[in-house]
Amino acid sequence: MKILIQLFCLTSCILLFTTCQKKESHKEQDIEDYCYTEVVQSFTNTYVQMGDTTYHLNCMEGSYCYISTFDKNVFYFSVSDSLNPYQNPFDVMILTEAMKSDIFFQKGVKQIDTLYIHSNPLIIGGSIDVPYYAIRALFTWDTISYENRRFEGKGSLETMDTLYTDYQDTHHCPNTYYPPQKIEFEFKNKE
Repeated sequence: MKILIQLFCLTSCILLFTTCQKKESHKEQDIEDYCYTEVVQSFTNTYVQMGDTTYHLNCMEGSYCYISTFDKNVFYFSVSDSLNPYQNPFDVMILTEAMKSDIFFQKGVKQIDTLYIHSNPLIIGGSIDVPYYAIRALFTWDTISYENRRFEGKGSLETMDTLYTDYQDTHHCPNTYYPPQKIEFEFKNKE
């Protein structure tokens, strides 16, 4: 089961970051995607509330990149449930202004105004894929270390507003909302 979980997490990362190139700079006429960090996979213990349902999630992966589609830096993290392999992960992309990794990976609180969520809470299919641009959220690193393109730490993402989707009921999925909540997580490097 552990190998299946690791394979699932690795496949998700590969699909998301296949365009990431190891370039020194993306600012000078170079619009290629660039990953500042390796993808970190870890076990965690967190909860995400979607509508009236709370999901327990225990696997996590994340990375910090420049994504040319958004023309911004993005901290991506995905949480999933290893006990329910049919439930797709809950993916979050936190868009930030350009900042080097040693600045982003510092203990403290950052105000977030752009957030992208992709999730699929249903076994029967369909996905909820909605960008949010006018969000009030706080991203916090309680503890953090960053070295040699690897990071580990404990933090949270706290949304202040209810986020509503426009998702149509094409897969028997009701419109979903995310109430204000604090999603806590922890990344631990595996050796």
